[in-house]
Amino acid sequence: MGVLTDDMTRLRDEVLASRGARVAIMRDLARGTKDLTKAVGGMLGAFQTSRVRMAKRTRAECGSFLSGIETSVNTLRGTVAGLRRQFAADLRGAGKAWRGTARTAPKAARPHATRKGRKG
Repeated sequence: MGVLTDDMTRLRDEVLASRGARVAIMRDLARGTKDLTKAVGGMLGAFQTSRVRMAKRTRAECGSFLSGIETSVNTLRGTVAGLRRQFAADLRGAGKAWRGTARTAPKAARPHATRKGRKG
């Protein structure tokens, strides 16, 4: 055979080998894509499970927190109401003391008479 025939035979063999390699690469890429798709799907499923679990826990914690705040606010309202009543009573007492009508206000000291009409 001639040089041209040998070159053509070698070229055909290289083309066939390249086609086989291309087919193998495409098959490996398809398998890798399928594996990655499966792995990503599993990862997304795990993320979803974690998000649901986290949301339930957060919802419970928020409910507990808000319940605690509600209890504290109600307690503070009662305390403030008591302090307001006490302050109002103190103001009424101060007003009565200022006017001299308070029951607890000391009576004005009256000079008492001594013998012979002297004041003492």
